[in-house]
Amino acid sequence: MLIETARLGIAARAFVSAALLAMAACASNESQPSAHESNEVIHELAGTRWALQQLDGKPVQISEGGREAYLYLNSADGSVVGHAGCNRISSTYKQNGAQISFGDVIATRMFCPDMSTETALLQALKVAAGWRINGSQLELLDGQQTTVARFEARNL
Repeated sequence: MLIETARLGIAARAFVSAALLAMAACASNESQPSAHESNEVIHELAGTRWALQQLDGKPVQISEGGREAYLYLNSADGSVVGHAGCNRISSTYKQNGAQISFGDVIATRMFCPDMSTETALLQALKVAAGWRINGSQLELLDGQQTTVARFEARNL
């Protein structure tokens, strides 16, 4: 009987110790603020899915049967993949600081009733010379630093 009581006492102390350690771990995680704690959302140029929102200052409307146009840049190999609203696209890009340029774009050859967004996006990629990110928005800029396309970050 004495041995059983001793075992219960050891088990109870072990349980209490484990519970206290768990509570301490939770408390230490809650009381220390994150180093990146802020209201500002930070997105990277590469590795983010950028959904097209505006072309030449005009909002982009998804036509009936169309899809959201987007770009995804991969810094590992300098590739770009995406969708231009009707066709899938791929290209390459070079980035040096705030400067950017895109290579020739390869696209599937489907025809859609409204190709205006696709045509304008491909033109914006041709003239893009710079970029900047403001919060969750990516802006592609021409040589005069005028925004030619604006994108919104999306989760993959």
